[in-house]
Amino acid sequence: MAKNFEIKSYSINDYRQWHERGELILSPKFQRRRVWSAKAKSYLIDTILRELPIPPVFIRETIDLKTRKSIREVIDGQQRLATILDYLKDGFSVSKIHNQDYGGLYFSQLPDEVQKEFLLYNISTNKVLISEDKDVLGIFARLNTYTVPLNKTELLNAKYFGLFKQTVHSMAHEFYTFWIKSKILKEPKIARMADVELTSELIIASIDGIQDRRVIETYYKRYDDRFDNKDKITDNFKKCMDTIGEIYGDILPDSYFNKSPLFYSLYCMIYDLLFGLPNSENTLRIEPSQYPKIKIALESLEAILEESSNKSAQDSEPDIKQFIDDYTRHTTVEAVRNRRHQFLLAFIIKYL
Repeated sequence: MAKNFEIKSYSINDYRQWHERGELILSPKFQRRRVWSAKAKSYLIDTILRELPIPPVFIRETIDLKTRKSIREVIDGQQRLATILDYLKDGFSVSKIHNQDYGGLYFSQLPDEVQKEFLLYNISTNKVLISEDKDVLGIFARLNTYTVPLNKTELLNAKYFGLFKQTVHSMAHEFYTFWIKSKILKEPKIARMADVELTSELIIASIDGIQDRRVIETYYKRYDDRFDNKDKITDNFKKCMDTIGEIYGDILPDSYFNKSPLFYSLYCMIYDLLFGLPNSENTLRIEPSQYPKIKIALESLEAILEESSNKSAQDSEPDIKQFIDDYTRHTTVEAVRNRRHQFLLAFIIKYL
C-alpha cells in the first residue's frame, strides 16, 4: 500500500529560504481562514520564542518541470507560516502582553542568539504524497470526521489572546497537581481545559464576586488589553488556594467539596474570610490560628450532609435541605451560587 503522507521536521529557516526562492506557495484553495488579528499573530510568535510546540503544517511537494524546482504548496497552515514570514521581515513586533522580554521588538532587534534559535525552530510538517486535489480534500474530510467539536472554553482559547487568557491559563497550570491530587478534575477533563474554565470562574469571583457562569467571555473581552489589578488578583487567588490546601487538603480528595460546584463555593467562602469577596456583606477576617476551627466546621458539615443523604428529604432541616438541593442540581446560576455561599459562610462562622 502506497503511503499518502510522511512526517517531516523543517526549520523556520527552511521555510524562509523556500519562500525567498519562490518555492513555497501559501495557497488558500484548500482551507479558507479568516485573517488573524494582531494578538493572534503575537501569541504565535511568543509561542515559538518560548520554544513551545505549534500545530503541524501540511504541504504537498511537486516539481515544476520548466524550472526544475521543488514547489511546496501549503494546504494547511497558511496563516501560521504567513505570520512567521511576516515577522521575519519586521512586519510586526510581539506584544508586551505576551512577552515582557521581547515585547515591542522587531525580529531584527532581537539578540543574535535569539534570532538564531528562532530560525532553527522546527515545525512539524506532514508532507502529502498525492497529486490530485480531490484526493487531498478526501484526506481532510477524513481528518475532520474525527475532530472533536470545541467546547466553550476551547473556543474562547482560540478567540482571545490577551491578559485574562494568559492569567487564567497560568494559574490553572500552576495548580495542576492540586486539581489532580484533590480529585477535583481528572486528566481527560484537564485536557479539554476544564481547569482553565474553573480557574476563570474563580478569578472572576475574586474580581467582582459571585457571578453566573455565562459571563465568562465578558471577562476575556474586558481584560484582553488591560488587567490593572492582575498581580493583586493572582496573589490573592494563590493565597486562597494555598489556604484551602492547608485547611482541608488531606480530606478534600474524599469530601463533598471536591466536586466543582461545591469547590467553587468553598473557594468563595475562604476568599471572603481572607480578603472580603466583592459584593459580600461579611466583614470577618480569619488568621491562620483559626484554620483548625474551619476544618472542624467543614468536617461537621460533611457529617450532616452525609446523615441527611441517608434520610428522606422531609427529615432534613430546611436550610440543609435547600443547600443539598442547590449543590446536587450543579447549577451555575448566580442566585443559587449566592444562596450556597450565604449558607456555607454562616455555618462556618458559628465555629469561629
